[in-house]
Amino acid sequence: MALNRALSVGEYFPINLRKIREEKGLSQAELAQRMKDLGHSCTQATIWKLEQGHREPKLTEVAAIGAALDLRSWTELAIEPATFNVATALDQWRRRAYELAEQTRAAAAAQMDGLVQLAFAVKEAEDAGLSVEWAKGRAGGWLELTPEVTVLREVLAARAAEGLEDEESDRQRVQEDRLVERIVGALESSGLLLVVKPEDIKIIEPDSPRDAAAG
Repeated sequence: MALNRALSVGEYFPINLRKIREEKGLSQAELAQRMKDLGHSCTQATIWKLEQGHREPKLTEVAAIGAALDLRSWTELAIEPATFNVATALDQWRRRAYELAEQTRAAAAAQMDGLVQLAFAVKEAEDAGLSVEWAKGRAGGWLELTPEVTVLREVLAARAAEGLEDEESDRQRVQEDRLVERIVGALESSGLLLVVKPEDIKIIEPDSPRDAAAG
């Protein structure tokens, strides 16, 4: 990261240290403990002195603090506060975006497993002599809402502007539905299966009636 100009560690370090520590919800004692966990001796009193600017930090202290605070680079503790604030905000939201993407992937996998089990239940109903149409109706249309379609719909809904009038909101939903249909159509034409079909469900282990997978 390019620094704006030559800066004094003692000039900006105390301001940046206190701000990032508080943003991360850490007390001075907790930060000191994190540093100890990383193998660097530190006390709450040391953190207090550094934040008050009572003494210049040692290079090893700055490096340990940067690691304890999970900063991209410990050298950023010495840059102008305005630049530091922007840099840490970018890091914060980049991590948040990654965490949410991980949650989305986990939720998609769980949803797919649930849809397979739902399709298996529909097939069981058919094997029991019940109407497939009745069973599919009982499934509530979810067999046609694979994770890809669900995520797409929710993303488009999230993009809708807040505070729309009811009529405008209705038009927005219609446009979203049309867009979803076009995208889903393109994905299906490429060979991607976006519907879980009960007839494609095969039992993997005969001794485990609930252990099934889409064929």
